Amino acid sequence: MLVATLWALAMPVSAHGHALLHDVGEGRAITVRLYFPDDDRPLFEPYQVFAPGSERPFQAGRVNALGEVTFRPDRPGEWRVQVTTADGHGARVTLQLDAELGVERVSATPGWAQRVLTGLGWLLGLFGLLALWRLHRATRPG
Repeated sequence: MLVATLWALAMPVSAHGHALLHDVGEGRAITVRLYFPDDDRPLFEPYQVFAPGSERPFQAGRVNALGEVTFRPDRPGEWRVQVTTADGHGARVTLQLDAELGVERVSATPGWAQRVLTGLGWLLGLFGLLALWRLHRATRPG
């Protein structure tokens, strides 16, 4: 019995088999703040971050309670952050990172709903100008 007890005490025990461990890393993170023109924010909407040259997401999740997406890039190049809301709004933000992983350039592409509405606006404007031109020609004396 004494030998069994000593043997049991000498064996390493893994007490953290189901624990969720953590480390806190310090480093450069990039935060993209998102907001609508009325300063409302897309809270908890899904997003994806794409690394340079990759079509597979580097990171995915939901926009935080402050309307922000934060990620920590691991290489320079063109990074894309894509956010799409349930009602079709969204944006695609492209960040060009330099060799030190600093932001060199930022550009944004509107979501598909904004592009459709912009296209419809252009078409309605062109048809309006055409209608005014035809009305002008019809009422011109001569």
